Amino acid sequence: MFRFLSTIFSDKLIVGSYQGLLRIYAPQEGGYLPAHTMLEKQVDPIIQIAIGKFATASSQLHIAVLHPRQLSVYILGWVLNEQGTQYNLTTVYTHSLERTAFNMIWGPFGGTKGKDLLCVQSMDGVLFFFQHERIEFSCFLPDFLVPGPLGYLPKTDSIVTVTSAHVLQSFKHQSLSVAANALGVPDPSTKKKIVPDFAINLGEHCVDLAIKTTAKGPSQILVLGERTLFCFKESGVLRFARKLDFNPSCVHIYGSVPSSTDEEGLQFLVATHTNQLLVFRDTHLMWAAHVEYSPTALCVAHLQHLRGAIVCLDELGHLSCNYLGTDPTLFVATLDGGRELNYEEADREMKALQQAIKDAQKGKPLLSLCCVLLSLLPLQSEHTNATEDEGLQLTVELGTSRLVEHPDLSQLSIRARGNTCAKDVSVYITSFLPVTAHPTYYHWDTIDATTVSKVVTVVCVPVLLPVQRSLTITRLLFGPGLHRSTDQLVLLPLSLFCTPCQPLKAAEYKITMDTNCPSVNLPDLFPELVFAKPSEGVTPSNAMGFKLLAGPEVTIVSSKSSERYRIQSDHFSAIAPLADELIGRLAVHWKNRAPPFCARCNDKPPLNEYFDIIDNHYKIFQSLDNNFTLCLLQQLRVSMEQCRELLKRHAQQFRAIQKRLLTRFKDKTPVGLAHLDTLLEGTFMQIMALAEKYEMFQSDLERCSNELACASKLTSLVMKLSVIMTPEEYKTLEACLNPIVVHDSEQGWEEHTHAAISHLLHTTLAKTPKDHTAPVALELPDVQKLKRNIALLCDRLSKGGRLSASAAPPPTTAAQPLATATQSLERKSSQHTSKSQLGKLPPLPENTTEELEDNQISEL
Repeated sequence: MFRFLSTIFSDKLIVGSYQGLLRIYAPQEGGYLPAHTMLEKQVDPIIQIAIGKFATASSQLHIAVLHPRQLSVYILGWVLNEQGTQYNLTTVYTHSLERTAFNMIWGPFGGTKGKDLLCVQSMDGVLFFFQHERIEFSCFLPDFLVPGPLGYLPKTDSIVTVTSAHVLQSFKHQSLSVAANALGVPDPSTKKKIVPDFAINLGEHCVDLAIKTTAKGPSQILVLGERTLFCFKESGVLRFARKLDFNPSCVHIYGSVPSSTDEEGLQFLVATHTNQLLVFRDTHLMWAAHVEYSPTALCVAHLQHLRGAIVCLDELGHLSCNYLGTDPTLFVATLDGGRELNYEEADREMKALQQAIKDAQKGKPLLSLCCVLLSLLPLQSEHTNATEDEGLQLTVELGTSRLVEHPDLSQLSIRARGNTCAKDVSVYITSFLPVTAHPTYYHWDTIDATTVSKVVTVVCVPVLLPVQRSLTITRLLFGPGLHRSTDQLVLLPLSLFCTPCQPLKAAEYKITMDTNCPSVNLPDLFPELVFAKPSEGVTPSNAMGFKLLAGPEVTIVSSKSSERYRIQSDHFSAIAPLADELIGRLAVHWKNRAPPFCARCNDKPPLNEYFDIIDNHYKIFQSLDNNFTLCLLQQLRVSMEQCRELLKRHAQQFRAIQKRLLTRFKDKTPVGLAHLDTLLEGTFMQIMALAEKYEMFQSDLERCSNELACASKLTSLVMKLSVIMTPEEYKTLEACLNPIVVHDSEQGWEEHTHAAISHLLHTTLAKTPKDHTAPVALELPDVQKLKRNIALLCDRLSKGGRLSASAAPPPTTAAQPLATATQSLERKSSQHTSKSQLGKLPPLPENTTEELEDNQISEL
């Protein structure tokens, strides 16, 4: 934040943000209005702003803006048009910085007359001095670790800073210029050659630093520490110090007054993290006021009808102009020293609290959460199996049957009752596409013995595949002396996402799975998806068909003579939810068996189809229309950004045309419209077309993301079944190939996955010690790099790599190395008859594959 004086003797405020927004305000009384914003400009992230005479050929004030890698100098200009005064910023010159900047100072370095020079401090301790359009020199600060605040003393031509060792140092400008070589390049060997004029150990961290220069007396240095306020003369002599009983945030010197000594007394403001604003005169507290937030920057400005206004800016961007009231609060709460402590009462209270803690640890919860899945019950049922509890009981009931007129809808009932009173009970329902819940929030002020119930409607979006079929119910409880938050996962019924259908005799994509347990009749595993009426069909014992609401059909076939299962479908991504469900139900069916249930997959990771889906998500062929073609094979996120930018430009044009038309209609002298009405109609049609195109982009991105999520889940599952993994390793693999695809214009799923796989390849899956020290590339140059990394991840896992350092190596007889080729699941298609076999899988029993493909399926 900075202020400067305009030609009408009213200060203007300049504010910069880390998001790169540079705003100039002209504050006026009566509250903020949009007209008070003179200028708003989007630039790079802003670190600091300065006002001074930074141009060689001009004596006007310029605005210097410090970015992380650039120093820019602007001049403010304006033009008069029919809408009023329009302000603009013109770039005078810029300097590219070789090192990342931290802060800067400005002043007449070296005795320059009538001009201001700039000095930038980098993160590694280099000072860059700029003489307007050229760099003068640069040098290293001695004994540097981390950067600190900077200040400039014009009378001694010195630069003041505080080091990481809590030492206040002062360096002559001439000494720093001598330390640089003739080319102005910093030399690390000169670090110890620079000797400060003085060095004072403060003994604590410096929060802020301010310099006050007066016309008569010497300059003064005000250092705001974490616990102490220091004031030094320009020679380094301590003038005064004051202990602080608060946590300060910033300081600002706004004036000086004559004192009994030769030096002038300082008047300054100090802001605290407890939302207080303190006014000091040297060591005396003159005023104390409360503000709405904790300021991080302060200044005193002279507005049109208010001189001496205090301007505050906090870390969230709240900007306010304040003035001090007439009734300061001087009351300070003091401790009552005459009251004696009652130790017996304190002991009784301590015993009562300890007993309450023991009761809570003995299983007496104030609020319990119980989820009951009702299998094949109507939605209107009153079923409950809640047991009596000494505390409060929250029961979640879920009906699995669906309404005839709404086959994609189910209902969830939340009932709460208890014997103890609970206050402020909140329940949140979180869902993921394709599942949506309404409403997602319920609140009870108090819950006692009376039963209260709420109903939540669960809907499945029919155009998307079920990546996750669960709800997360979060309950928040605020009781007497107790604050608790728990989560409960509610698994939705499979019948909400698919219906039974006739099995497929042939499919394009297949996955075969071996188990160590006898084959189970599929109707026993999926009883809710058996044909209810004979007219609909007969469900065989070794094959079942499932039709997802999104459209694809999936078939599960079990072998009669071996311990094998096959999942097949014409849609690649649709296999994932049924394969995961089959493994889960088999594990529950054989949970009491010894040895425990185990599944193996002899298919290769489906990398070819997985890569096609990644390409489809990353690149897309889109065009806006004949006049506004975006590109061919361009990133979908980039296409959406360009479409959004075009919408913004056309909306601005639409508003400008409206203003022109309104001006002509208000004119007393009738004039022609100059085809403005035609231009307005054409712009409106373009905006509507762009809006429709943007909606199409969003639907395409949602569909591609859903397919990518299912494909990632299926790929992770096949890799888990092909290589023996611990649950911890599978959790790491799922986090790496994340099935939750997020939409972000700057960093999408591909960038996140590339960074995660690169980290694994350089840590737990590193082949040589050299890979551990190699830098991890976080940027994704193209999607081919991501696909190579995924193939390399499969290759290293197939050769015995472990995703966890604590995981034991797999048995040598459990699995052979996985194929590193990108050949995927077995695919029956005339154009995919040739298959590259770069690795060998364990041999299958004779006639088993033919038995599944010919004998079993031919019986359907």
